Amino acid sequence: MAVYDYDPVRALAIVDSAVLVGNLPDWRADFYRARIYSSTQVPNRIDSMLHCVKGAAYDTARVIAERLLCHDSIKVSLARQQDVLEILAYTACRQSDTLGWLNRSCQLVEVCHKQGAETEALRNEAEVGAALCFLGKDAEGMSRIDSVIALLDVKKFNELDAMLIVLKRKVCVLAERGHYAEMLPPARQMQERLSDYAQHPEQYHDGSYREPKDSAARQDYIEFYHSKAQEYIAAAYAAIGEGGNIKESFRQLEAIVREASAREHLARYQAIEQQYETERQRAETRRNALIACGTSIIGLLALCFAVFAFYKHREIRLKNRALVRQIDEATAYKEKYEALLSPKTLDTPKGGNAEETADTDLFAKIHEAIVREQLYLNPACDRQMLIDHFGLTKERIGSAFAKGSSHSSLSAYINDLRLEHAYNLLLDQPSLDLGQVALQSGFSSRKYFGDRFKSRYGMTPSEFRAVRQ
Repeated sequence: MAVYDYDPVRALAIVDSAVLVGNLPDWRADFYRARIYSSTQVPNRIDSMLHCVKGAAYDTARVIAERLLCHDSIKVSLARQQDVLEILAYTACRQSDTLGWLNRSCQLVEVCHKQGAETEALRNEAEVGAALCFLGKDAEGMSRIDSVIALLDVKKFNELDAMLIVLKRKVCVLAERGHYAEMLPPARQMQERLSDYAQHPEQYHDGSYREPKDSAARQDYIEFYHSKAQEYIAAAYAAIGEGGNIKESFRQLEAIVREASAREHLARYQAIEQQYETERQRAETRRNALIACGTSIIGLLALCFAVFAFYKHREIRLKNRALVRQIDEATAYKEKYEALLSPKTLDTPKGGNAEETADTDLFAKIHEAIVREQLYLNPACDRQMLIDHFGLTKERIGSAFAKGSSHSSLSAYINDLRLEHAYNLLLDQPSLDLGQVALQSGFSSRKYFGDRFKSRYGMTPSEFRAVRQ
């Protein structure tokens, strides 16, 4: 019902949809349809929709409302009867059915009295007076209207609102009857009551549903009726031909319109500014939400990475510990094995030839000398150095290492001895720098030492030292 005033077609569609989904009983839907047909400010849209002549909307509203009066749901409620009778009285007035307007207004007065709604009864009593005037009973009709105005002359908003509507009705009746000079007092009375209401709104506060909810709505209410009163005054002066008063009246009317227009533009500006602020706050909220979400995701990823790194580090640490145990066991077994071997001497039998010595025995003698003299600690230790040192031929050295050693090459054999020496240094001298360990073990550089150590033991020297510590 919030859109029926300016978009009746949409309002009717909403009502039909509510009926289809079962949210609205048929009699209530008919009541809303009658209200839409009778009270919309654009009845021509409904006339076009119905493909009928002008005024078809009011005819439809009247037919629906008359049918509703016979419905049981309406008969049992005076408030519902009042709502339906208001539609019938309004449509009769709009269709110039003065007798129907009079009859429905009289029925409304009776229903309002039964409910104890005396102010509403006075509103409709004024409608009775207006209808009597249009039926030619001016004296009786005006007497009713004036008596209503006198009874409504109290400081309550509901009565003020009713009085303004009754004064409007009186002015319209006087204009219709051609009594232009008599239009001025009720129009001015409207302005006086509005001025008093503007100055003392708290004195009129009664909590009725008609009362404006805030100061802006109150200002709009006052300006609407004030402009109406000024229009009546200007029209009265124009009709009776008072030029000076006409100019002054139109000047005041222009001032009212200008002020209302300025307030409307200010309201639009404030609405746009508020909408912009709302959008800005929404954008800020979305941005903060995205930042929070991103931070949460990053935090979660960081946590996952930390957990992964912890378990990976733990896995590596356990693996390195296992490797160190294996290295220690292998070194211990090798030492026991070498201790069990009978020492052999490099001295050859007198008159004997070195080439006649078995290759394996020769290798054992060469190995024992290399280990005892720590020849491998010399970075220049290679095949030529061993040839010179032992006085053997290149072929003899090669054959001895090929038959007696399990290493793939002489350089692999020498590096193996150097790594074993580095292993002992790492155990015995934990404060020794790794570069010094490399040089003291016969390696030419720390990097080459690290590569060889990891290739043999499966971990770097620093990892080995960390696990041992």
